[in-house]
This record gives sequence, structure tokens and C-alpha cells, in this order.
Amino acid sequence: MNPAEKGEIMMACAMKFSAGAVRNQLRHNRRTIEHSSNRDIDPERLEHDYVLSPDRGMTGYDYFLQRKSELYCYNRDDVKVMVGWIVTAPQDLDPARYDDFFCASYDFLENRYGKENVVQAIVHDDEGGQPHLHFCFIPVEEDPKHEQGYKICANDVLDRRELRNFHPDLQRYLDEHGLEDAHVMTGVTKRQGGNRTVAQLKVEREQEYQQEVERPALYFGESKIEQGLHF
Repeated sequence: MNPAEKGEIMMACAMKFSAGAVRNQLRHNRRTIEHSSNRDIDPERLEHDYVLSPDRGMTGYDYFLQRKSELYCYNRDDVKVMVGWIVTAPQDLDPARYDDFFCASYDFLENRYGKENVVQAIVHDDEGGQPHLHFCFIPVEEDPKHEQGYKICANDVLDRRELRNFHPDLQRYLDEHGLEDAHVMTGVTKRQGGNRTVAQLKVEREQEYQQEVERPALYFGESKIEQGLHF
């Protein structure tokens, strides 16, 4: 299913995966499933997709297994060992800016969750809707109780505070890197209060930015835009 459809524009949404679902999800993102159930995929547009995650000389699943082995993980089948953010290009963004938008979004996510925890990041532009980024990572938290020093815990990484701050933090990062025209905070569903005017959204964005007490200072590193990496 395309992440933006039926009038509900969700600029970013997250899903959690247990170990048994990881391999198929990564294969789906890579379009290596021979008979995919996703009828929105246009085979003639597959060449428009591209990868942003590091080339580690192995498959994303093999890297997932390698990184997972370095971390403490509870021995339960229901443990969510991977998280996938889907970030959709805003509908009012100039298509010529899509690559910049996805590179900046990737930088934001990589620095937020750790480069070593990135399993896969792929931009899809082969479906009948807005292009979107699939960013899959292992949710890692410090854990002094175990010898590994770090554990996998999706509930701690994607807690209520993180979900509340994600969009305003991403919007601020985009604004600071020359993408003020990428309005990721405009995707509001009816359940969330319906569409609001541009003026209202600007006021709400400023209010979010002023809530520094609730949000830790984050260093995002040098962006791919600053490094001159474009597609």
C-alpha cells in the first residue's frame, strides 16, 4: 500500500518488525520478491528507485544478522528487532527537490538512530503516488546491565516522546538545510483534527520549535547535501 492515499497525507510513519518478518520486508523494499502482492508497483519505473544506505558488501539481511549479534536481545519471538520509517515527499514540493529532500531526510534519520544501526534505506518512485523513503534500522539503547553494553528495544527508542518530537525535529532539520519548502508537518489526517491553513501551520511550527525544554540538543552531522551528494 502506498503510504499516502485516500486523502490522508502522512509525511512519516513508523512500523515495527519481529525477527520473522525482517527478511521479507527487506526483500520487499529491494523489489527482489518475484511475485509481489503490491499491485501499485510499476516494473517500468523500477529504475527510478535508489539506495541511500551504505554499501557494506553484503545484503541488508546479512548485515542485520551481524549487527543484531553484537547487541543484547530478549529471547522472545514477539520482540520487535527492526523499525521502518516511511518518509513521503510532500505533495507541494517541487519534484526537482525530491532528491535533496530524501538525502536530507536520510541524514536526519541516520544521525538520530546511528549509522551502525541502519539496515536499509531505499527511495521508491515506482508506485502510483508520491515517492517515499523506506528507512529500516535496529532500535538500540544503552544497556549497562549486559556485557554487550547495548540492547534492542523498540519501545524505548520509539516512545511517546520520540513520536511527538519526530516531525517537528525533522522539519527544523530540513529548514536549517535549505529545504524550507518541504513541509513535512502539513500531513494531518481527519482523526488528528483535519487540514489547517498555511498560517495556522506556521504558528504551530514556531510553537513546536520553542519547546526546547522537552527536546534534547541533537547533533546531526554533515549532511549529504553539504557533501555534494546528489542523484
